Amino acid sequence: YAKTEKRKAYLRAYQKAYRKTEKQKAARKAYQRSEKQKAYQKAYHKAYSKTEKRKAYQKAYQKAYAQSERGQAVRRAWRQSEKGKAYMKAVNEVCKNTGNKEQAQIAGKQAAAFIRESNKAKNGLDSSSISPHS
Repeated sequence: YAKTEKRKAYLRAYQKAYRKTEKQKAARKAYQRSEKQKAYQKAYHKAYSKTEKRKAYQKAYQKAYAQSERGQAVRRAWRQSEKGKAYMKAVNEVCKNTGNKEQAQIAGKQAAAFIRESNKAKNGLDSSSISPHS
């Protein structure tokens, strides 16, 4: 009887109805918050992030985004920003002097980080000078 079509149809209908009950919704919510589920999710995510399927998806997504109108606009805006200009200037200078692209990229990242930090410092000074308690 366990394998008959009638039994399978009954079980499917019962499970579908049970999934909609408040008891099942509460149980599902409690499981989502449990440490066991969090550990499972973490392990699954870690394993999935290393799969070829994930890498292929990411590569395709990045290519599509780079070709999209929004991706191009973001890239244009970044190149015209202070950080973008500092990055490109450093990359071009180091590449011209050494010919090493990796070294040039590192120099560009350092230049952009320097601009970012100086902007943080400027913003920190500006916000403290406008303090209502002065």
